Amino acid sequence: MKNNKVSIDLDLEQLLGLSEPKKNTLEYDLNFIIENGIEDYIKQQENERQKDKEFVEMFKRNYNEIIKFIEFDGRIAVECFTCIKGMNLSKKYGKPKRKE
Repeated sequence: MKNNKVSIDLDLEQLLGLSEPKKNTLEYDLNFIIENGIEDYIKQQENERQKDKEFVEMFKRNYNEIIKFIEFDGRIAVECFTCIKGMNLSKKYGKPKRKE
């Protein structure tokens, strides 16, 4: 019951507009545009796109090293039989996925 009360309080805060909007929501974007202007918003979006492109380029350059590190680490299976054959292990071990 205590958890229900907490969630109700949080919902009331949200309904009354007392909580800060979360990033990457329409309300956050609109508030940012109102406070800083559309030019700053466009610059921010371009900077984020540029960072994404830089990350992808860096990942492509270092892909082989990343795979070697993952294989050496051993916590993540890279070339296991079930991964290669595309088996669904969520309910039963070794049950093949249905092709639709």
